[in-house]
Amino acid sequence: MKYDLIIFDCDGTLVDTENLTNGLIATMLNEIGIPISEKETIALFRGTSLLKIEQYIKDNIYKELDFDFEKVFRQRSKILFEAELKAVEGAEDLLKKLEIPYCVASNGPQVKMATTLAVTGLDKYFSAETIFSAYDINKFKPLPDLFLHACEKMEGSAENTLVVEDTLVGAIAARKAGMDVLIYAPEKNEQEQFIAQDYKVFDTYCNFYAKYLK
Repeated sequence: MKYDLIIFDCDGTLVDTENLTNGLIATMLNEIGIPISEKETIALFRGTSLLKIEQYIKDNIYKELDFDFEKVFRQRSKILFEAELKAVEGAEDLLKKLEIPYCVASNGPQVKMATTLAVTGLDKYFSAETIFSAYDINKFKPLPDLFLHACEKMEGSAENTLVVEDTLVGAIAARKAGMDVLIYAPEKNEQEQFIAQDYKVFDTYCNFYAKYLK
């Protein structure tokens, strides 16, 4: 199918933040007395908003924190990203090849994307008009609102839009928005999980371009 617009998720799709982020979440939760592994944080929080993490803290700790969890998390994330973050392999090569409009739509805040896209060198492929955050409209995936908002701003149509995601939360949002969705899943176990739920997957951006866009 010919698409008129591609909407990329950011974390785990364009920039390889997931392991770094979930490792930090696990560290910080353990620091405040909530025992949890990185594997468990990935299962619980991957692709969701920080609001879900803060609710999890309220449900599992019986005292008020003496610091602003989100503020400290954002500060520590920024330091971590600037030191270690890389683009997802093949993402930049794909962006160079694209001849149709594209944008990014993330559950993360604008300031986070400004950091991650700049650190990885992908910021030059986007502008303020093509970066959309769920915080801007206060509607988060798996609600479809963010993708519909991005599509409207990009003057696209849902039926001719392709969403590129890496999480079930994002995939659900795309389907609710009436858009096609492809899941970046480089690991076989992830591929099997998405395929079992009737989602199409790809393992490299080279294969994605050759199969769906060329």
